[in-house]
Amino acid sequence: MIKRFPYSRINGDEMSLSGQEIELLLKEFEENTEGVLGCSIIYAKDALLIAESSQKFERLVIQWLSEKMLSLARESLQQLMKEFKLINVTIEEENHLIYLRPIGDDYYIVIITTKEENRGLIEHNVKRLQQRLHSVLY
Repeated sequence: MIKRFPYSRINGDEMSLSGQEIELLLKEFEENTEGVLGCSIIYAKDALLIAESSQKFERLVIQWLSEKMLSLARESLQQLMKEFKLINVTIEEENHLIYLRPIGDDYYIVIITTKEENRGLIEHNVKRLQQRLHSVLY
């Protein structure tokens, strides 16, 4: 369950303080991590997009891609094992990587990067972001 905070106004729009914090964390991550093209938070049960940091990718495409990645990973694991816990999903394309990483049991962060950057540094920054988002969401 997302923490509930009082509402405030930004540019005339109402947004919860937790929503503001999430968007700021995503923007900060994107600006400070080389090679990140975009990142979003999705609700795990139905891949509903709840926050994003950039407008480089269409919301529906991110939702559809995330839902397909999660369902394919779960279905594949169910065929192989009776019991499992999905930790993460990564897709490598010729020029890009797409990461799905859990934030607790209810949310995933979706991160799209170029392949040119240091994967270890990206993974390190992703883990830090997961921890920071977890403290805001729960």
